[in-house]
Amino acid sequence: MNKYFFAGWCSAVLFWGFSIAWLFDAVNYYGAGNFLSGFITILLVCYISIYFGIFTMAVKYFQNSRYRTLVLPAIFFLLEWLRSWVISGFPWLNLGAINEYLWGALPIVGAAGTSFIIVLVIALFFEKNNIVIARSFGVLLCILMLFGPGHNQKSGKEQLSISVIQPLNTDIYEIITMTNESEADLVIWPEAVAFYDKKILSALDNKNVIGGFFRKEGEKIYTSAINLETQHFYDKRNLVPFGEFQPFGELLSSFNDFFNIPNSQLDRGPRNQKKADWSALVCWELVFNDTFTNRVKGTNYIIHMSNDSWYGDGMAEQHLKHARMRAVESNKWVVRSTVDGISQIISPRPHESSEKLNKKTKGSITHTITLNNNDTFYIKYGDIPLLIISVLFLGLGVIGRRYEK
Repeated sequence: MNKYFFAGWCSAVLFWGFSIAWLFDAVNYYGAGNFLSGFITILLVCYISIYFGIFTMAVKYFQNSRYRTLVLPAIFFLLEWLRSWVISGFPWLNLGAINEYLWGALPIVGAAGTSFIIVLVIALFFEKNNIVIARSFGVLLCILMLFGPGHNQKSGKEQLSISVIQPLNTDIYEIITMTNESEADLVIWPEAVAFYDKKILSALDNKNVIGGFFRKEGEKIYTSAINLETQHFYDKRNLVPFGEFQPFGELLSSFNDFFNIPNSQLDRGPRNQKKADWSALVCWELVFNDTFTNRVKGTNYIIHMSNDSWYGDGMAEQHLKHARMRAVESNKWVVRSTVDGISQIISPRPHESSEKLNKKTKGSITHTITLNNNDTFYIKYGDIPLLIISVLFLGLGVIGRRYEK
């Protein structure tokens, strides 16, 4: 069994080592040095590769089980789910998120459910019993992913003109100038450009802004998305480990001193927050399924604000891909504003999306979006249905394996 685990772990190390090499830049941004930055990057790659090692070990363990076709996608789904929760979670680049051509089932089961379907299809094509039935069902699932509702969703009717700015820095005076020069009356700012101050609105020329600010409430400090006109806000719930909070409390507090990390003791927003007609996700909150489905349910459009500048050049495209994925899952527009790229106003129907503001490009985009407060099946129920099904399938496989022995 060990060699199967090691084979899976090694292949995952290659995948993650290539895919999240940008983590080195993120750690080194605060001056950790090449050696320590490399060590931390390798450590994370080795950790998240364990999950695929467990999966390949499970493939060997259940290879002769009569329920293997159901058990293997269930295990894969549960492992991705665990990776999104353990030690604050790392739900990055799930299998179902990688290939946009396979997003047909996203409004039904989301990216995590698409991972389940992909592994199920592979298992069906390798099935040695009832070959015709297994292959036929596999083909039907492929058709669902390639031509399903995710590729053919209807838009809402009510329209809204909106602008996004990409300032390349967090100079509030420069951001205000860019805002006043923008075409739309509603302008979206990136993440954490300044501490929230009601006086900012008076500096704007008949513009309203939804922007990213640090918000102080008593002794607590949040990073938030705030509508300057209505003062409605969402507080960031999924904070960046070490950059915004210490995942192990005071145990590793010396890391703050070494990295010289600012804002490393931010407070976490609650799961359930008061809603407006818009929803907002700050930075990598976007990739957490539970936060996403809970936040956007019943809203008309989604705002995603981020500052990806400290991740180097390699991460921005992946972050943008997650934003596009969320637009398809929810059938709602995602308005993405970043400090230095990549910004875009994203439609669930790709041909309707705006142009992109690429990395290190200063400017703004104005685009008309359509509003939609109807929720897809995935937004209504999230991962819960497949989580229950996967636990049942795994239990069936474990019990069946015992009787087979």
